[in-house]
Amino acid sequence: MAALPAILVLFLYFSLSSGYSLLRDDDNEIIWPIEYHFRGEKVDFITTQKEIFELWYNAELNRSRIEFNDGTVSKWYYADSGYVYERFPVTDAELENSEKCIGWETDREAQDFLPDASEFTYTGQSITLYDKVVDIWTKTEEYGKKTAETTLYVFKTDSGIDLPVQVEVKKYNYDVGKLAEHTIINYFEFRDSITEEELTMDNEEDCETRHFGTDFSKDIKLLHPDLPSHLDFAFDLYTDHHNKIYEGDEHLMRKKIFEKNWRMIEEHNRKNLGYRLELNAFSDKTEDELEYLSGTYFSSDDYPEMTPFPHTLEEIDDIVKELPENFDLRMEGSVTPVKNQGHCGSCWAFCTTAAVEGALARVNGDRLLDLSEQSLVDCAWGFHAAGCKGGFMAGAMQYVTTYGISTEEQYGIYTATDGYCRMQNATNVYNIRGFAQVTPRNPNALKVALYKYGPVTVGIRISGNFLHYSSGVFYDTECGYGGGGHCVTVVGYGVREDGEEYWIIKNSWGEIWGEDGYVLMSTRDNNCLILDYAHYPIV
Repeated sequence: MAALPAILVLFLYFSLSSGYSLLRDDDNEIIWPIEYHFRGEKVDFITTQKEIFELWYNAELNRSRIEFNDGTVSKWYYADSGYVYERFPVTDAELENSEKCIGWETDREAQDFLPDASEFTYTGQSITLYDKVVDIWTKTEEYGKKTAETTLYVFKTDSGIDLPVQVEVKKYNYDVGKLAEHTIINYFEFRDSITEEELTMDNEEDCETRHFGTDFSKDIKLLHPDLPSHLDFAFDLYTDHHNKIYEGDEHLMRKKIFEKNWRMIEEHNRKNLGYRLELNAFSDKTEDELEYLSGTYFSSDDYPEMTPFPHTLEEIDDIVKELPENFDLRMEGSVTPVKNQGHCGSCWAFCTTAAVEGALARVNGDRLLDLSEQSLVDCAWGFHAAGCKGGFMAGAMQYVTTYGISTEEQYGIYTATDGYCRMQNATNVYNIRGFAQVTPRNPNALKVALYKYGPVTVGIRISGNFLHYSSGVFYDTECGYGGGGHCVTVVGYGVREDGEEYWIIKNSWGEIWGEDGYVLMSTRDNNCLILDYAHYPIV
């Protein structure tokens, strides 16, 4: 077998009581101790972050305890009395540090922190680490376009009890051909006698009692995806919060997907990359299942009604010098409230109506119209559209140029399903004279278009991170490679105090997604190909 990487050896250290010796029966399952203390560390080789932890567990007492980073955050699990306590640091407005303690009821057993070994397969291989022979167990999982390989290194004692030495996780993203995650958890300083005093918190009566289920975003911050009981509890909170009901095998499947997305979100947020992710209504589904959200097709075909951008490169550079540093069409009253396309691949229709609504408002004294996306879903089939199965951005603009568009009040409510076209019954439609394509891959051209002509539809490639966007300026080097095509509407631009420039993007996934339905996208490097396909209506 190939030698271990030097960086793995660097972080690997394991010491055991001298009374243990080796014993392995290949048919045996992994049997963890029912009473233990470990010190450990979790090392992330992608971000170079390291988290120190310490574990205590006693099955007979039905209590356990975990501390992170030398006790900065501590949790006690009193399953015998039905409570969990967490103590963590807080800082007030004057930057004074103190501690806070929160307790909540639980009906679960004490937390066993060691990995769930039920799905691992013994490889029949052994290696020597620091004069100890450890056996190798592996597990491979595939989800979406990623593969996770987990390797568990185990030392078996002469009493038949297994002790974890190390857990290594590698996740590969085959779309971009790179290692997306590489973490190692090391366990050391094992002890097998845990007293009740070690599992009892000082001054527990001073802890504030919290009732879960009232605020999901706050509740989830007190839970950790590495802890199985937390996972069960978190998924129950999640399904309650989003009014989802799953039975039997589907419940287990959805929980596994939820766990993977939760871990991805937690790992991303620890990196402090300038934007944050959060659990949302998409978090129990795979990227393949959510392909309907990205139902936009891009095309460079020549459309008769599409005109070139009416400014030369020199004119663009001259005009942009006179533009304000920050510009937001929402402040002009040119943007309708965020809408929700639901379970229908109709983003192409929503971005089109948003742009036409803004253009018409600018010439109608800021009178906003609520135009009908359903009419596009039902009627634009002759313009390279396929209803809820997707459509071309330019084709949608050409349809509105040819036939106009009615309001939702006149046409009928949006149903998120395909339907028969009812435009022949419309007595009042709103027309555009045509549409223009913004000069591709030119951020200054997009700024000019926004300022002079109103909202602009853009086609972007989206990634798993985009699906879970919460706040901040989104910049993802992976979203431009093979992600689904999604149409959104640019309604402004700006710059933050740190100098980061961004586009203000209106999405069509409802106000509960992102920043009240919006995302700030970085202007750097044609992020997510945002500058490749941009159009605006001419009124």
